[in-house]
Amino acid sequence: MSIVAVIAEYNPFHNGHKYLIEQAKKLTDADKVIAIMSGDFTQRGVPAMADKYARAESAIIGGVDAVFELPCLYATGSARDFAIGAVGIINRLNCVDYLVFGAENPEQEIFETIAEILATEPEEYKTCLSKQLAKGLSYPAASQNSIQEYMNHHMPEGISGKKDIHDIILKPNNILAISYLTALRMNKSKIKPIIVQRSDEGYLNVSLSGKYSSAASIRMALEGGEDVSTYVPSKCLKPFKKYQNLPLPSPDWMSPYIASRLIYDRNLTSEENGLENIMDMTPELLNRLRKAPLPIKHLELSDFLKTRNVTMTRVSRVILHLLLGITVEDREMAKSQGYSEYINLLALRKTSSEVINIIKESSNLTIINKKSEYQPATDLGERMWQIDKLATDFYNQLIYENINLRLHNELTSSVKTV
Repeated sequence: MSIVAVIAEYNPFHNGHKYLIEQAKKLTDADKVIAIMSGDFTQRGVPAMADKYARAESAIIGGVDAVFELPCLYATGSARDFAIGAVGIINRLNCVDYLVFGAENPEQEIFETIAEILATEPEEYKTCLSKQLAKGLSYPAASQNSIQEYMNHHMPEGISGKKDIHDIILKPNNILAISYLTALRMNKSKIKPIIVQRSDEGYLNVSLSGKYSSAASIRMALEGGEDVSTYVPSKCLKPFKKYQNLPLPSPDWMSPYIASRLIYDRNLTSEENGLENIMDMTPELLNRLRKAPLPIKHLELSDFLKTRNVTMTRVSRVILHLLLGITVEDREMAKSQGYSEYINLLALRKTSSEVINIIKESSNLTIINKKSEYQPATDLGERMWQIDKLATDFYNQLIYENINLRLHNELTSSVKTV
């Protein structure tokens, strides 16, 4: 059996995702499609528009055979961490033949070249990167400039006319595509990457248009009570019925918890609060965080912390990591100990149970089916499961507080079968 994997947030699942799945099957002739999907919080560090089980069920209806959760540690990380974690787990399944993902530009040759630079980090690239960082640039900006500089001197034959790559590597899905290719190289993976050009008007486009619209535009339309059935397969909307006519989750719902954490930390010494160990924290961010005025809301804090070299997205991730207690040590332990000891099953097509059997035979990762019965066998498994359960509990609390909808906690949740 041939299996193709996709990595997604499905926030929500829409026509573009359905198109990617159709193309994945067409281009690979694979028998089954599995998805590794972010849980209740997205890579931008904010609550997803609906809980992970509803979103996973929607994806199964849309054509995916099995949906597994991307652990929160990776799902709320930088593009590099997001990709390394997802690809690392997919690679450890030992039964996936292809990884299919979208990008704004079909520039696979350039993507492959950049991925090779990032995976091997040649000395000339590292020297340039150090100089760029010394100028005060953020790591992403410094890396982009260093890639451009390196490729100006080492452009492969056949793409010599494409000297300016900034336009390519600044687009969000191109960044992820390059990150996936880099992660495949770092894992020495035999999985074959397939790039499909996106058909919408961009990840951050907020206007509905044509047949394919971005998840951001669909969320905004849902917030305004608009009909989105043109952009989302109608049956895929069914799992979201319980959220109908209710406000979409807002980052500002986290404000009381942020204020509480800041108030608590300011009554501790620097050694006691350990803020410098929070994942994605920088000395500059930490300094500004300690000066943030109280009381404060999420959006106000994000604006206060954001600088020329620190993006709003990074700020949001740091705030979430602060609330969940995710540290640099957590990330390093995960990378050094094989990325994960488990893979959490969220939803499954009734006719695709053989996929689960193949994974059990091929991989030493534990498939979490009955959540209440899972007992981690390693320090890594225990810590990652703790973070994932905490993220679910936190999300559920935000939902209950603000829209009075009671969701199951992780241990009482069950796999959605469609």
